[in-house]
Amino acid sequence: MRSFSTFGFIFKRFGSDWKLLLSIFAGIIIASTLVAGAPVYLNSLARLTLNTSIDRSSNLFLNIFAYAPNIPLNEERLNVTAAEIDRLIEENISDFYVSRERFLKGSTMLVGTPWRPLANADVDLVSRGYLQYLSNVEHHVNFTSGRAYTDTVTPVDDGLHVEVLIGTTPANVFNLQVGDMLELRPSLGSEVAIFAEVVGLIEPTNPTEDYWQQNANVFMEPAPLEEIPDVGIEVDPEEPPIAMFVTRQALLNSLGEAYPGSLVSSSWFIFVDKVPLKRIRPEDLRTRIDNLENGMAVQMQGSAVFTGITALLDRFERRSFFTSIPLLLLLTIMVITVLYYMSMMVSYLVQSREDDVALLRSRGVSMAQLVRLYSIEGLVITAVAVIIAPLLAMGIIAISGKLPYFTEITGGDLLPVNWRWTPFLVAAGVGALSLVIFVVPSVIGARTGLIIHKLRSSRPPEVPFFQRYYLDIMVLAIGGLVFWELNARGQLVSGGLFSGIEVNEALLFAPVLLLTLVALVFMRFFPLFVRFISGESSGLVHLYVWVITAALVATLTLDGLRQGDLTGAAAPIGIVFAGVGAYWATQRAERVRGTLYGFAAQLVGIAALIYFYPPTDGTVAYLPTLGFAAIIPLQLLFYGLVLLSHRSPVWVSLSLWQMARNPLQYSWLVLLLVMVTGLAVLATTVGGTLNRSYQERILYDTAADMRVSNIPGFIARSVDGLRDRYLTIPGVTAVSLAWRDRGTLGANYSGNTFRMLGVESDDFHYHAWYRDDFSRSSLPEVMRALSPLTVSEAIDLPDDAEGIGVWVKPAEVYPNMYMWLVLQDADGVLDTVSFGNMGPAEWHLRTLRVPPRLKRPLQLASIQIYEPVFGPAGTAGNIRIDDLHAIRRDGTTQVLEDFEDNRSTWLPLATSTISADSLAYTNDDVFEGEQTGLFSFGKDTDNGLRGIYRSPSGGPVPVVASNSFLQTSGARIGDALIVELKGRFVPVQVRDSVDFFPTLNPTGAGFLIADMETLVRHINILSPAVIASPNEMFIEKAPGAGTSVRDVVTRLVGRDLVHDRETQLDQVRLDPLITAGWQAMVLLAMIIIVFTAGLGYITYLLAFANRSRNEIGFLQSVGLSSRQMAGLLILEHFIIVAVGIGLGTGAGWLMSDLMVSSVAVTENGREVIPPFILETDLRFLIALYAVLIGIFALAVYRLTHSMRNLDFHAISRLE
Repeated sequence: MRSFSTFGFIFKRFGSDWKLLLSIFAGIIIASTLVAGAPVYLNSLARLTLNTSIDRSSNLFLNIFAYAPNIPLNEERLNVTAAEIDRLIEENISDFYVSRERFLKGSTMLVGTPWRPLANADVDLVSRGYLQYLSNVEHHVNFTSGRAYTDTVTPVDDGLHVEVLIGTTPANVFNLQVGDMLELRPSLGSEVAIFAEVVGLIEPTNPTEDYWQQNANVFMEPAPLEEIPDVGIEVDPEEPPIAMFVTRQALLNSLGEAYPGSLVSSSWFIFVDKVPLKRIRPEDLRTRIDNLENGMAVQMQGSAVFTGITALLDRFERRSFFTSIPLLLLLTIMVITVLYYMSMMVSYLVQSREDDVALLRSRGVSMAQLVRLYSIEGLVITAVAVIIAPLLAMGIIAISGKLPYFTEITGGDLLPVNWRWTPFLVAAGVGALSLVIFVVPSVIGARTGLIIHKLRSSRPPEVPFFQRYYLDIMVLAIGGLVFWELNARGQLVSGGLFSGIEVNEALLFAPVLLLTLVALVFMRFFPLFVRFISGESSGLVHLYVWVITAALVATLTLDGLRQGDLTGAAAPIGIVFAGVGAYWATQRAERVRGTLYGFAAQLVGIAALIYFYPPTDGTVAYLPTLGFAAIIPLQLLFYGLVLLSHRSPVWVSLSLWQMARNPLQYSWLVLLLVMVTGLAVLATTVGGTLNRSYQERILYDTAADMRVSNIPGFIARSVDGLRDRYLTIPGVTAVSLAWRDRGTLGANYSGNTFRMLGVESDDFHYHAWYRDDFSRSSLPEVMRALSPLTVSEAIDLPDDAEGIGVWVKPAEVYPNMYMWLVLQDADGVLDTVSFGNMGPAEWHLRTLRVPPRLKRPLQLASIQIYEPVFGPAGTAGNIRIDDLHAIRRDGTTQVLEDFEDNRSTWLPLATSTISADSLAYTNDDVFEGEQTGLFSFGKDTDNGLRGIYRSPSGGPVPVVASNSFLQTSGARIGDALIVELKGRFVPVQVRDSVDFFPTLNPTGAGFLIADMETLVRHINILSPAVIASPNEMFIEKAPGAGTSVRDVVTRLVGRDLVHDRETQLDQVRLDPLITAGWQAMVLLAMIIIVFTAGLGYITYLLAFANRSRNEIGFLQSVGLSSRQMAGLLILEHFIIVAVGIGLGTGAGWLMSDLMVSSVAVTENGREVIPPFILETDLRFLIALYAVLIGIFALAVYRLTHSMRNLDFHAISRLE
């Protein structure tokens, strides 16, 4: 064999097998490109996401704020700290640094004004203020009067004179003008003072520019101080300090000289440029910010650095990590699909070379030479692919920025791609794996000789190797473990193979494993299926009977164990075995009469089982029982197929017999179709589902077009005023108010904390987003459940009422018990007025005077009894109450409550979760009339209070509870509970339940929903000291309002309190990792699916035609017409394609549901709320299926056409 030329032989084989080798090369280069491009693509999307976030962030958010407290006020220290900041800026952030401003603030001092001098501090309030320096302030203000300040500091009696500037608004507040002199002292006893002359009044040129941190009031009109003044100093806590601007030198020469050792706080506002910021790697950017902060901490103790860049990086890292998981999952499936396609091509290449290899072996070529031959051949193919793949990947990724998906984000530019060695390394790894896939099957196939090859061709093996050695069962066991782990962990994020908390790499293969399992399991039952539909064998029915019988017996036994009556399961199990016995008797009957008797016996057994032991939905035996009843229809179906096979055309029978004879020939194709269709369903489902989930999370969080949260109480005191204030904003069409807080279920329920939301139930459903699966009831029905059954009329006092009286009779003398009355004025303000001590144990009149400070008209809210105790330490007893009346100005009285009507809506105040206080109506010992009110109370008190109140809802507050709340509390619909809200016990009644409700998280103890007005009135009536007012609102905008409404609302309440739906949806839409990145991957998946499925199917048909030429020629020679032959081929391949696509589609749906459950998590790795709904982009899927079916149909047509032109003489010579 010395004359054997390896390289020459390889080149000849390249020429003869170029089609298959080209297909294999394409598979290798696609797989290598995908794997090499994965890190590049994810890094590009992450970089693009960060750049987009930087572009959408305001300059104020990105700017750096550095703060250092307690800096000694002297020239040297100020210069040293300034130089240190400049050095740190130069070393760390010079790339994106623009400029900086320094702000020095002196300590708070007592300030004497011309109208409130410090000399009168012992009899008058004292103002406070401080000196401050802000660099370049003169370039950002306008002078309303006066002139600019100077550095001049001159000595005067008892101190120093300095020139200062103050804002116009503070000047108006303190009645100051140019020329006024302010006296500053650290304390009243200080011997040295600073006399600050106001030389100019200023106002900011643009109060919202970045120089002023978009809020000039911080410097011009600071908020009231929280510092506690010295003992003996009286200040107005609501009065703001006087902020006085001085030059840097004046600050040193005045405050520094007058009070040596003075300390100032120093702040630096460092302005950055977005453009160079986007060119820095995230990890480098974080390191630079950390170095800046650490460097400051070394030189300036207690310093801190604040910037939105850090928060942006934190959010970016979390978001990019979790949003990249679906892309990584899809990439994994695509790579495995391409590798499988390549294995399929290698398999067909090995089959096509079997004759040549057998001939070479017969001519003396050794196995070592064949191994070297295949190794060199594979190395040439893989080496070229590995070199090209990374370059191709980076080029395609860069160009993908031109796709329509990215245009709005990139502006038509290329995607950012960084040159790294990682793509080449991973491409080399794929190349090595591809080389193994190419060489190993070829070497294994080369071990067979010519005789064995001919024998396999004439009699194909009935059982493939993976079934012969039960490899499919092993894969099934491994798959079970993987899916158990995935179900137990709930997501793909967990412990990785090589790291801590990362993506679990093993679970990334779960989708491919599922698709493989479906195909392998089906291939084990495929011969039974074919023989069943051909009417050849009822083995499939036998298997079904065994499986369903075992399942039914097991479930009946389990039900018996659960019910503690195992003997009770013996009877139905006996019926099941009797039915199975009848089935086997039927199968062995040789005559029609015996078969009919057998069917009758089976029918009786099944009917007896269902009649005496009817299946109940929800029990474990429900489905097995229904499956057991399907035994008879399956048998009838088989007999029908037997009759049909006797009357079916010959080409139908031949097609089914051919499939049953050699099912192994379809295994590669079926598995390929399962994988590509499963990939198609996954690609078109996961992306759409996650995108919808992101959108619905925003809709759930905002509920309406805009939600404003945490509104301060002093703003929301007047409900109508708050609503009207926002309704006047141009573009606002409706405003719905709400009250949100947390409550507890009390000690009776282990103190679980739940979420409480009060909404305006009359109109909330007009503005809110809601999904049908959130509850059994629709949103309008849920809102109607919050309406009180009866609305009690308030007890109004006459306008001329000057006093209130009531007749009372305590059961005994209560010396430490006092009687109070709570009144509500026109603004909703509650005030408590005392009747005094409870008095003697007999009927007597108690009166009080109505406070003139209350704004009329007035309403009676509650009658309370106070005892100076805490908790369950009060005195138990009862009090009779009658004829509560108003005393008019003319001395006449008007009865407000005579306690004659049992339908009155007075309720006892809840003093605990198990409060036993009650109000009854009795005709025993009546003061006047037929009845009197009897208030009985126990030892429990709520901070010493007990009493009765007029329920706004005529009873407990109607609420709708989450099912998680009901589960935690053990309550049911219709139950009355006592919950604690704002420190008071509130009775509630559960009217309905929901699973989810917009803006509320059902986890933990869940939530309650109530009508806001009813709930707030209850709370306020119960506790005048703690006023509940709307703290949230839902705003509906007019179409086309744009961002104008958001901008106005943001200026009113601040950016952090505004949740704008449109803005958040735009952020999702423009996030490359969520939308554009996934859509580009779907497009790539579609291309790969069409390529692998189309080329794989065509290759399969070519191999099929080459393998089946002799058989087809024989059939045609014995009389099978061309039309019959075409029907045979079309039916055979239609069944295979339909089975493959059907299995892949079903497995794809199952896989999508499982995978979305694993990857649909929040940025913090928690389960998303609301739960996702699977959504498939049917446009892509239907178009893809149409293309695949078109390719398959065209390929089969070409096959049938080629079979009509067989050369029978050539076939006979080959045989």
